[in-house]
Parts: sequence; C-alpha cells; structure tokens
Amino acid sequence: MRGQAVVEWMVILSVAMLVLAIMLSMNEDNMAFFNNNMRVGKVKAALNDLKNAVDFVYSQGRDARTRLFITIPDSANLTVSTLPDGSGHIQATVYLSGRQEYYDVYTQSGLAGVIPSKAGGYCMDVEYGDSAVTITRSNASC
Repeated sequence: MRGQAVVEWMVILSVAMLVLAIMLSMNEDNMAFFNNNMRVGKVKAALNDLKNAVDFVYSQGRDARTRLFITIPDSANLTVSTLPDGSGHIQATVYLSGRQEYYDVYTQSGLAGVIPSKAGGYCMDVEYGDSAVTITRSNASC
C-alpha cells in the first residue's frame, strides 16, 4: 500500500510540475511581447512628438523655436533627413527580438540636426532657420 501511495504522489507532483512549466513558458512569451510593444509605443510617441514640434515651428515661420522632452528607448536609433522634394523624414530603427523594424514620419519642411543615439530622456530644441528646421539636443532644461 505504501508503494502505491508514493507512486500516486509522484504522478501528481509530475503533472503539477508540467503544468507549472507550461504556464511559465507562456508567461515568458507574453512578457517579451509586452516589452516589445512598450518599446514600439515609446518610439512612436517620440516620433510623433518630434513631427508635431517640427510642423508647428515650420508653420510659425523663420526664427520660430520650441523645446520638447522626448524619451528614446533601448535598442532604438532615430535619424533625420531632408527628402529630394524638400520635405523632412524622421526614421526610427528599432531592434526587436533580433530583427530590425523601421518606423517613419514625414514633415512639411526639410530637416537637419542629430538626435541622441543612447537611450534616455532628452530635452530637444527645434528651430526654423534659413533653409530647414533644425533639431538639436538642448543644453537648457525643459
């Protein structure tokens, strides 16, 4: 009788361990998916904030400027450029699960400047100069 009880407990314990392993595996996949979605959301927010600031400054005319705070997440690289038609292009390259994803926004004016490549929060100056809107990291606080 004791042998049968030990075998039953071993079977019950094995089934419980299997269920726990499956639940942890599914939870890990969900967590990776959630983290990637959070990173993409932060990148899209930064892109839209920059686009809105550039379009606002451009609509105000020469010598207009504004300052904004953006957050750049890990594994993201933002670049600015002027397209041949004179409009601006801000592109974010994001590394998700070992592959590159690209997100783009387009502005009304040409663009110049550099966005920091390290992850973190930055205060950025957006200014409409002679021929394009320039985006630079601000030395002042936001």
